[in-house]
Amino acid sequence: MTAPVVAPATRTAPDEAPRGTVRGRVARVAVLGASGYSGHEFVRLGLAHPGLEIAALVSREFAGQPASALLPGVDSRVTDLPRPVAPDALPALFADGAFDTLVACLPHGAWRKLAAEHPSLATGPACVVDLSSDFRDGADGYVYGLPEAYRDALARATRIANPGCYPTAATLSLLPALEQHWLAGPVTVTALSGVSGAGRAPSLRTSFTELDGGAAFYKVGEVHQHVPEMSRNFGRLAGADVPVAFAPQLAPMSRGILLTAIAPLARPLTPEQAHDAYAERYADEGFVRVLEPGTWPETRLVKGSNRCDVAVTTVHGGRTLLATAAIDNLVKGAAGQAIQNLNLVLGWPEGWGLPVHGSPW
Repeated sequence: MTAPVVAPATRTAPDEAPRGTVRGRVARVAVLGASGYSGHEFVRLGLAHPGLEIAALVSREFAGQPASALLPGVDSRVTDLPRPVAPDALPALFADGAFDTLVACLPHGAWRKLAAEHPSLATGPACVVDLSSDFRDGADGYVYGLPEAYRDALARATRIANPGCYPTAATLSLLPALEQHWLAGPVTVTALSGVSGAGRAPSLRTSFTELDGGAAFYKVGEVHQHVPEMSRNFGRLAGADVPVAFAPQLAPMSRGILLTAIAPLARPLTPEQAHDAYAERYADEGFVRVLEPGTWPETRLVKGSNRCDVAVTTVHGGRTLLATAAIDNLVKGAAGQAIQNLNLVLGWPEGWGLPVHGSPW
């Protein structure tokens, strides 16, 4: 299988107006699930994006309240946002032309159900980006939204399934190895995750007392919901089945993923060969930074950014690949990647309006 040809990412300053913008207009976005962590993050990033207008905020809990109640971090003195509405108000808003782009930041299963109940929402908007797992298998014409791997297909898409945060970090940690058919067997993935990855709904497991001061495994083995997504995506890129074992861990931090992927190699590689191949593959990717040998990713260095830091080596005499990655699960793992995908769909510079620098302190 030939590795896919990927066009270089365009690095564009957030305030630089794109030339020859497709459709020549601002995209008017309805944000479903705006009260959740990823929905709130999308609005925060979207407000700084010159090509996006937040046209509708959708939240059952905050319907009818001021936007400031839904988004306490947003300064309402300088931003005029609409009052949140309940989900059942969305079809009428679309019929009235209030929005043309829909971003669904709902719990898994909720967008699929709502789309079935209101077909106009599923088929009418010019673009739909779903941040849940509902359509990551490619059903109903959805394209898997990892730009670094599927840029050409995304540029032609109107329905995008944003990857999960763990699969984003895992795929970027292994992408050059998968494309070049290095792997000779199953992949073992371990990852530390900030608690925001579990969503905003309160639960005992994610409460301060239960989480502070320690880290804990959960859904270890092949039972985590992201295992099929990782295995399916790895196999698509490698052109062969790639079984996955996964050991996720909750860590006492609000955001971030620190991931390690280990796999046997079909032929021995030196650490230098692995690093050089990764550096060449990602040389033109504006949101992937390959770290120098001996330097390893840190979650704090990518916090608040749409960047993924990657580092790679080989061990066991060059017979085993050890790849690592760090992302902000709410940005590159969710809302930032959604905007990166929208930039592609709308013909804008891919990095437009997205932060590439982290906020380590």
